[in-house]
Amino acid sequence: MIRLGSMLPQAFMVGITELVKMVGPEKTCILLSRIGKGLAETQGQGLEGVPEDDLHYLPICPFADEIIRFVDLFGERPEEFQTIVKYVAEKEAGNKDKVECPAMASILCLLHNAYRKKRAEMAGFETLHLASKLSIAGAKLAYNEEAIEKAGKTKQEVDRILEKGACVFKFIKKE
Repeated sequence: MIRLGSMLPQAFMVGITELVKMVGPEKTCILLSRIGKGLAETQGQGLEGVPEDDLHYLPICPFADEIIRFVDLFGERPEEFQTIVKYVAEKEAGNKDKVECPAMASILCLLHNAYRKKRAEMAGFETLHLASKLSIAGAKLAYNEEAIEKAGKTKQEVDRILEKGACVFKFIKKE
């Protein structure tokens, strides 16, 4: 049974699955990005995460609890979530500027990446999303190899920081 305190986040997750069914993964991805940017505008400029060396990381995914609860309630991650992940991977494969793509371990990485990027942009920074992981058994690590290269890091350096958290990113001051 869904507790009242977690009904809205769970409704949002169910809404994502319904949206994929209604309008497909492309428009769902656009909406998730717009939600992230809109949330960022309410928060204002800023750089999030714990700084380490010249990178930043989040100790925990802000959506981890909700994703875990959702999977606990509904079983495996829904097919619609997999459809979005597959769509983003295919889009990224054809994108000549892959460095801009999120390292997507979960569908909510789209929303969170748009949020983080917009807040950093308002503060005068570019954001590179290097890697992320989801705290669900069997979930794969996600990397953006082009972003790791542009950040001047190795995958091993990123992995060392990823061991401490949920995602790793780099902010670069715009000139």
